[in-house]
Amino acid sequence: MKYNLKNGFTLIELLVVITIIGILATGAVTVFTSQIQKARDTTRINDIKALQTSVEQAYQDESQYPDATQAEFISAVSSYIELIPQDPKNGQNCNDSGGTTTCVYAYTTAQDAGIDNGKYELSTAFEAAGSVTSKAAQVVDNGADDSRFEIGIDVATVVTTVAPGVTTQTCQVLA
Repeated sequence: MKYNLKNGFTLIELLVVITIIGILATGAVTVFTSQIQKARDTTRINDIKALQTSVEQAYQDESQYPDATQAEFISAVSSYIELIPQDPKNGQNCNDSGGTTTCVYAYTTAQDAGIDNGKYELSTAFEAAGSVTSKAAQVVDNGADDSRFEIGIDVATVVTTVAPGVTTQTCQVLA
């Protein structure tokens, strides 16, 4: 009885196909990961804007921005926002020039013309390197830190430094 071996695949053909599939899968995972990072960065911007709206509403009722302590901030804005948002990767490192900025939302208040809590800033770090360069640059958000997205009233003079996960005395990390 004769067997025809022409109907199957050789080991080399199988290895070539598996290698090609592996290369394509690696590229797909890289693209997928960067898209997930960009999606989390978009969530961060939306969360900061929602927090900004609640801070402004609290200002309308109290004639000053909420205090920067975490308990007072949450108490002041909780009636204007259904749920205080938390960073999608809270406590983990975000991608900045040094790679050490922690992914957190921060709220800062400062004195303005003798009025305590007369200015404020909400900020967040970004995960995707493209978001850092395109959305956190001073020309985009008018902030003092090129590695964080900052919004608020007179944000250029509110924050002096933002260290990894910990900021100035008037800044409260919302965790």
